[in-house]
Amino acid sequence: MKRYIKNVDIYAESGLIRNGSILLDGEKISRILNKSDENLQADEVIDGKGNIVIPGYIDIHVHGGNGYDCGNGTLEAIYGMRDYYQQHGVTTIYPTFMTNELSIIEEGLKSLRKAISTNAPGKAHIAPSHIEGPFLNPMYKGCQSEELILPLDDSNILLFEKYRDVISRATIAPEYKNNLQYFPGLAKLGIQISVGHSCATISQVEEAVEKGATSITHLYNAQSQTHKEGPYRIGGVVEAGLTFDNLYAEAICDGYHLPNELVRIAYRCKGPKKFIVVSDASLCSGMTSGTVVRTSGVNFYVEDGIAMNEARTSFASSTSPIDKMVRHLISDVKLPVEDVVYMSSASAANLLGLYDRTGSIREGKDADLNIVDKDFNVLRTFCKGL
Repeated sequence: MKRYIKNVDIYAESGLIRNGSILLDGEKISRILNKSDENLQADEVIDGKGNIVIPGYIDIHVHGGNGYDCGNGTLEAIYGMRDYYQQHGVTTIYPTFMTNELSIIEEGLKSLRKAISTNAPGKAHIAPSHIEGPFLNPMYKGCQSEELILPLDDSNILLFEKYRDVISRATIAPEYKNNLQYFPGLAKLGIQISVGHSCATISQVEEAVEKGATSITHLYNAQSQTHKEGPYRIGGVVEAGLTFDNLYAEAICDGYHLPNELVRIAYRCKGPKKFIVVSDASLCSGMTSGTVVRTSGVNFYVEDGIAMNEARTSFASSTSPIDKMVRHLISDVKLPVEDVVYMSSASAANLLGLYDRTGSIREGKDADLNIVDKDFNVLRTFCKGL
């Protein structure tokens, strides 16, 4: 089936096209034109009425939403969070498991395997998971359960080997116990390693990079920064994330986790190509203030649009989908629109090897697109053309 979208501004891979048009042929982007062609034949003609077409958002770090939590291990939860985030313009989603009993994570991976087998046009693509715990440092546990945190060992590393087809990436604290020695093996399995929930020094992060790490999980949050040893200052995970050119840095850009000035610093240090916008959203996304939920052995409290732990000392993931973060970055942080568009799709696609098929608007790529208005509210989402 052919769909023709006309009268739109297009943030294409080649640059911004004003008053252009796009022809979708089945699952793919067939043609991109710098004008509207009234003679072009299509099964459906969509008048964009001067709105904007951008790539579909890719969320590589998201735990749940609208009451659904992939951490409970059910197929229903994975489908529920997928459908919720598709309404917010996400066309590829990486269900993210937080610290929990390994048996529960394993059940979730079994469900995810079934879910991935049902991927089809018209629904957001369910990608292999992100494992964010339990292989963390308890000192930087954030909102995760300290009692369930484990070091990597010869026994639990088998989880990655057994489910390598449904694990894309893992957040690990390299300095904790013997975690670092397993990095080369994970990299050989094709698992993208991210440093996070970590009190590593900058030299320890450098060693982690040498052994396979390629990103930092939620930059600034739940990780070490510069500290003093006698008269000397020693950099931490934050400084490594900002200054190591070969590291991607994901960031939670909801306006709560990071003040605008820290986002600007990260943007200036990393540039759009190494800066990835992630929601890190929990099942609390979409819930109203006063809601209390329990997940992975921890209570989350929703108040004034954010979720926190019981002591109110740590945010409990976020409640903001990526579309809300995009609006915040453009309107409040004042970053260039074309860079925000890139950071919410293309940068993630590059990190995880998806860029040949999605993450930007180019002829021949999957038709994963959003039509948004001038304020970047999502009007319509296409997942492989549907």
